[in-house]
Amino acid sequence: MADSVGDLRRGRIEGTTGRVVSGEHDNIAFTGLDLESRQTVAWQVRIWDDQGRISAWSRPATWEMGLIGNDAWTARWIENPHYDYTQPDGTETPLPVFGTSFHVDKPVARARLYITGLGMYAATVNGKPAGEAVLEPGQTTYADEVGYRTYDVTSSLERGANVVGVETGSGTYQRVKTPGHYFFGGGLEKYTVYGEPKVIAQLEITYADGRRQVVASDGSWKTALGPTTYSSWWSGEEYDARRAATDPSSAARLAGHDWTNAAPAPLSGTTTPRTDTPLVANPRPPVTVAERVRPKAISKVGDSWVLDFGANRSGWPDVSLEVPAGTTVTMTPAEQLNPDGTINTASTGASATKGAIAYKYTAAGHRRETWHPQFTYSGFRYLRVDGLAQRPSRDTVTMLVVHAANPRASSFSSSSHVLNDIHAMTVRSTESNMMSVLTDCPDREKGPYTGDNLHNIDALLTQFDMSAYEPQLVRNMATAQRKAGDESPGLIANIAPEFHRVAPVKLNYPQGVIEFLDEVNWGGAIIRIPWKLYTTYGDTRTMSRYYDNMVKWLDYEAANRAENNGDIPGLGDWSASDNTTPMQLAIYAGYYTAADEMSKIAGVLGKQADQAKYRALADELAQTFNARFRHTDVTGVYYGSDSEASNAMALDAGLVADADREAVTARLVAAVRRSGNHITTGSVALGPLFRALQTAGRDDVVYDMVTNKTAPGYGYLVATGHTTLSEDFSGGGSQNHHFLGQVDSWFVSGLAGIQQAAGSIGYRKLVIKPAFVGDLTDARGTYETPQGRVASSWHKSRSGHITLRVDVPSGTTASVELPRAAVTHVTGDAQRAGTAYTVGAGSHVFDVLLR
Repeated sequence: MADSVGDLRRGRIEGTTGRVVSGEHDNIAFTGLDLESRQTVAWQVRIWDDQGRISAWSRPATWEMGLIGNDAWTARWIENPHYDYTQPDGTETPLPVFGTSFHVDKPVARARLYITGLGMYAATVNGKPAGEAVLEPGQTTYADEVGYRTYDVTSSLERGANVVGVETGSGTYQRVKTPGHYFFGGGLEKYTVYGEPKVIAQLEITYADGRRQVVASDGSWKTALGPTTYSSWWSGEEYDARRAATDPSSAARLAGHDWTNAAPAPLSGTTTPRTDTPLVANPRPPVTVAERVRPKAISKVGDSWVLDFGANRSGWPDVSLEVPAGTTVTMTPAEQLNPDGTINTASTGASATKGAIAYKYTAAGHRRETWHPQFTYSGFRYLRVDGLAQRPSRDTVTMLVVHAANPRASSFSSSSHVLNDIHAMTVRSTESNMMSVLTDCPDREKGPYTGDNLHNIDALLTQFDMSAYEPQLVRNMATAQRKAGDESPGLIANIAPEFHRVAPVKLNYPQGVIEFLDEVNWGGAIIRIPWKLYTTYGDTRTMSRYYDNMVKWLDYEAANRAENNGDIPGLGDWSASDNTTPMQLAIYAGYYTAADEMSKIAGVLGKQADQAKYRALADELAQTFNARFRHTDVTGVYYGSDSEASNAMALDAGLVADADREAVTARLVAAVRRSGNHITTGSVALGPLFRALQTAGRDDVVYDMVTNKTAPGYGYLVATGHTTLSEDFSGGGSQNHHFLGQVDSWFVSGLAGIQQAAGSIGYRKLVIKPAFVGDLTDARGTYETPQGRVASSWHKSRSGHITLRVDVPSGTTASVELPRAAVTHVTGDAQRAGTAYTVGAGSHVFDVLLR
């Protein structure tokens, strides 16, 4: 454990924490000085070790404050006064663009562009992108807050005339059904068009001599109907390069006859955004272009070209071509092919009857032209290209892969090509759905489903550092929560933000009568994800900020339960192949877990009365659960229908008495064997299935399920050529769903054996417990904990000897557990306690002979 001292410098003001006796080095709240908009803060630390020795000061690190509160903005929201979504003849109106020109007459020390727009915006300075962020702004409940970004555009400014330009798109803000274009929805959904495209921008220039200039959006800015002629978050984008005069990239263009003055947006207490809607710095890592992929194969199919990019991903088609003016190139995305080589768009939702998802570029005919969409994206492996007279090269149409820039937190590889392919498939599925929100799929719905996030949370937090990303998704749940005066106050619907409302319609499904509007295992994410962020990162802020929302949701569910005589409406174990699991078992297991974790949250936050209150609720739910779903027969104890889901959820939630755990685990294993080593759960019970078997030491059963090459299961998806996870384990539905990705957590925590010790917070204490299963001869995994990088790798020789290497970060201890093994040699400091070895920071090598 080390002590630390911080040194903060803000202009001429300096502050110091003094010497702080603590072993903590993350999630330390900033205190002391009141910070203001635009300030740059530098900080340094030094440490004392346990011998009293003092380190040198660290190199200064900095951060910069954005604009705090709407009072810091002098800019106004502006619109195009002549824009209407459709023209009198029914055709779409091109999307508005905005711009302003200004002069720079002396050296610039610093320039910052603070900007946002609705539906979406793409900002340029002198014709070049203002920054790397794309698909902005991030999704929020737009009436409650709109996120903005800050761009450092110092190097983009030039002596003389300069231009800030802004193009707009519809995004989720403006959703209109247009003939011929795909439209997600039906009788269940109610949609809203929140308003017309609008922007707000504030460029602040600080010159080397200290003078400050502000260029703020107002009625003096120019606007036109631009070259983007169609924009839809769900059905594609169209661009006509012949409308280049309305490209806001030069002062000369802004002076053209196509341009007029912008109009201040008429905001009120009922518009979206409202007059007082806060502009908030987006805390999430931005969506960026991650890579460019060239087609692996190009085929002539009829009059079209079909490009195969080798794997299913999410992103943009990017064209680079020389064609005559007026040539329109149409690009249609697809996840699958038909047997005859034509594209199959069924999994994307598009069809001849539902309309097309397509990207269209009409050329200006000026030498080589390049273009990619800016205001939507699609998931695709295949792209049909129409309108090219000649065969495209591998550089004519490429794919720009886009997803949120959350840092990778882990790695995994093994001697099994099947497992390695499954790992790649699950990571690719997460990336494909990891935009400003986590979606269910990148085509048909693009829905920010709270349950999809919760059900796959173990894998998500294993694959990526979500510490800056997930709290905003929790905030989206809080701002989307139904308020007093709404229908069902306190409810958190299955998507957040709730851009379309699902009516409380009940439908007959194999698992019973389901209701799409509400589900405990979806809405409960408001409690369970903050608890997971606490145990993973030590984050107490998220659960503290949204504690009242958690209380309101639990109050709502209590009333919901009473109103329905104890049977809470919902979805049960969604997307399961075994639909025998009682719906109420899945709902009550989720309800109990939420109440149990709420009690723990209240305890951490020092709310003793609430801790006892929710502990009592959890205990009552546990009694009810066991009274309803615990059964016995001649072979012992089981739950529900004796399905994998029934027994796994009971075990994982802690609803099985200690005396029954061995028997119920045996029934769970028997259910897996009875299914032919297939996974028969849906998304809700998948995590419990993995965790229950892993906790019981039955990684061998997990391995048998995961590597099974017949349906349903991961091995089957690999064997049938899938490169992303489908909506179910038999390959049906969307071909790019992430919510069945739980296996990727097991690769790191099970096969590599990197686990957090029971009761530990923020990975201060580790358990290294690798699973030597099946015919694997090696497995390697790393995980970036808040304390640093943990690594575990093992190799098994032909003689059966295993060499295990473990790297433990500073400030952390690990218990290395090697069941059924005789350790013949240890390199590094290790203290033995029974079958476990306790090790500290550093590298440790164990030579193991399995008994």
